[in-house]
Amino acid sequence: MILVVGGTGRLGRALVPLLVEAGHRVRVMARGSSQPFPDTADDGVELLRGDLASEADCREAVSGCTAVVFAASGFGIKDSDPRTVDRDGAIRLVRAADAAGAERIVMMSMHGAAPDAPIEYLRCKAAAEEAVRNSGMVWTVIRMGALLEQRLETMTAPLESKGKVLVFGSGSAPVTFTAVQDAATLVVRALSDPALENRVLEWGSQTLTANELAEAVLSRAGHGSVQRIPVAAERVLSVAAKPFSPFLARVARAGILEETGAAGFQWAPARAEFPDVPVTGLQQVLETAVQGR
Repeated sequence: MILVVGGTGRLGRALVPLLVEAGHRVRVMARGSSQPFPDTADDGVELLRGDLASEADCREAVSGCTAVVFAASGFGIKDSDPRTVDRDGAIRLVRAADAAGAERIVMMSMHGAAPDAPIEYLRCKAAAEEAVRNSGMVWTVIRMGALLEQRLETMTAPLESKGKVLVFGSGSAPVTFTAVQDAATLVVRALSDPALENRVLEWGSQTLTANELAEAVLSRAGHGSVQRIPVAAERVLSVAAKPFSPFLARVARAGILEETGAAGFQWAPARAEFPDVPVTGLQQVLETAVQGR
């Protein structure tokens, strides 16, 4: 049995079918609040409604599991806190899995994770990575770039209603994005490939600027224009929004960090090690989104 924590999220929804297809029995743990919790599960999938803040829920989730994938995140959820999910919840789950005798864990992290990172989310991810490395399990840490599909969804949210595509900051800073399918494919690989054991991988799909994303979206849509949120506005929001919308404040802080170019990284070296894993680029993601409507 493989436990997927955050199995109803964007990455989890891509990962679970791949695991089932590979012949694994899967248990999905999720709160069922930020994303709908299915009434029924596909064959080979067990659904468990649980909270990472609960020791009992974590113990129940890992019971009988040989491997764990931590794919949950509190960054992009308005009613969540990265400290609760990405740090404390992750550490609680790792310790429960280790105590229950799980053999392997795959931790989804982010590029830039470090104890002294400039934003709290990345510091939380670093703490979770440390818990994984100190566990008695075989581990793999996958540091992704910003999820490409999630960024496109944020940018295009006002396109149909207002004819606008949102671009934060100058839009000229390079950002390395990771396509959801690429991340999910590597997770499946990490659950069995010795080459991925006890390693940290920087895993990206394509480096682009927000302006390039906007241009591609507008070209495909055939209408609309860019609505730019200046860096100065992001700086104001990063402070002023914190009391009433911590979510908006942390998004603004992340945007300020991206403006420095820190969100871009060299993804080719890791890809060269696993050339059989296809690279999913922007045009393919856009095409898939159109077909899925």
